[in-house]
Amino acid sequence: MQERWVGKNVDLQFLSESIENFFRDKGFRVTKDGSAPEYTISAKPQQGIGIIGRVTVRILGDPNDFLIEFSTSGHSRSAVKLGSITTIFGGGSLVLRGLKSQEELEKLEKVFWLHLEEAIIHLTNSTD
Repeated sequence: MQERWVGKNVDLQFLSESIENFFRDKGFRVTKDGSAPEYTISAKPQQGIGIIGRVTVRILGDPNDFLIEFSTSGHSRSAVKLGSITTIFGGGSLVLRGLKSQEELEKLEKVFWLHLEEAIIHLTNSTD
């Protein structure tokens, strides 16, 4: 999913740090690449989180016109598909793990967008 903001005058470096902290607080290992006009934050879940694969967030643009993309590696869907094919060989647990991972990713994404809205409001107000 992606979202675009215009006219907010947000320091994208601070916004990228806020996103990094969000994922660290959720138990992810985080790496960040880039600088203006593009930041890429990659978050790999630690064991016990229930998510398969990596989450990537990209910030593209400038402080007054930027786009944020939230994407996943697709490993959850792959686990479901592979598990469905191998069900007669015990792949049912793989299907269940993939479905649980998809559910956790959906929850994470909802919370992420809420966090992002709050961060942008805070960063917009702090520049006034």
